[in-house]
Amino acid sequence: MAQFKYDYARGKQSEVESLPDLQKIFGDDLKLDPYQYAHFDYHNDTHMVELKTRDRVKYKNGVFEYTTRNGYEMILDSLYFDLPKLEFRNKQKKNGCKKIYYVLWKCNSEYFGWIMNNSENEFTIEPQFRDCGHGYKQNRNVVKVKSEHIYKLN
Repeated sequence: MAQFKYDYARGKQSEVESLPDLQKIFGDDLKLDPYQYAHFDYHNDTHMVELKTRDRVKYKNGVFEYTTRNGYEMILDSLYFDLPKLEFRNKQKKNGCKKIYYVLWKCNSEYFGWIMNNSENEFTIEPQFRDCGHGYKQNRNVVKVKSEHIYKLN
């Protein structure tokens, strides 16, 4: 659970630090949602943005490289986020929401994004078994976006 708490705090810190950068991309009116458990971290009249900070992921030579805590390096074919975010987006769209929904990954101070959609050739949904902040491992589904559908923002 200690690692989850550290990662969660790091993510919250990154959200605050990233706001000026993201306002340059999505507009000065982009706001950080004050609700701790909001589905999306930022919003304005036209965009909903979720930020995932991945300090150990680097983009080099056209691929995402990940270094594990014990120093093992690997190439990632996808980046992921929790399925409830896609489900929330789909519900909002079904109810007529016109906003564009983004998932961003901040990898080593560089921003990469994916515009959320339901194109099944761009992502897979897979189960994951890990501690999600409750002190024990549990199953949860994640959306793994294929690297070729993620683009650099800055």
